Amino acid sequence: MKLPTLAGPARSRRNDAGMEPLDLRNGRPRRARDEAGGIVFLPRSIDKVRAALPGGDLGEYTIEGFTSGMLGEFNISVADFTEAVRRANTDDDVVAYVHQHAKPGGIESWNDFATKREIYQGDRAEAIADHPWLADHPELVYSLDFLDYTEDHDL
Repeated sequence: MKLPTLAGPARSRRNDAGMEPLDLRNGRPRRARDEAGGIVFLPRSIDKVRAALPGGDLGEYTIEGFTSGMLGEFNISVADFTEAVRRANTDDDVVAYVHQHAKPGGIESWNDFATKREIYQGDRAEAIADHPWLADHPELVYSLDFLDYTEDHDL
């Protein structure tokens, strides 16, 4: 069953403790290529961290992987990012935090890596061996597009 992308006003609503937690069993985070403040994947990471807050549920999602890699490139710990999300009123607050705390060049380096990272680090044969349907989709080259496609098609 395809889960809807969580969207709308609830995305930036705040309770007394900060951003509201999300339940990713009933929806999915924003798309992998979505940007906030010029940072690719940041909206999706905000959603996943909101799901990790008390009262939320990550479902099948994890913080490990692209989100932790992004934060590592910024030299921001997962714990510090989680606290920034928890305290934020809106995505813009998180964007401001990241821009203020990311190491110099970290955002540019991340965007370059994330937007150019090929599926299976470019080993198409291995990717097709694991996901035979990829043989029919030569347009899927980059990991972010692969991620969105698999979610869009319940793969």
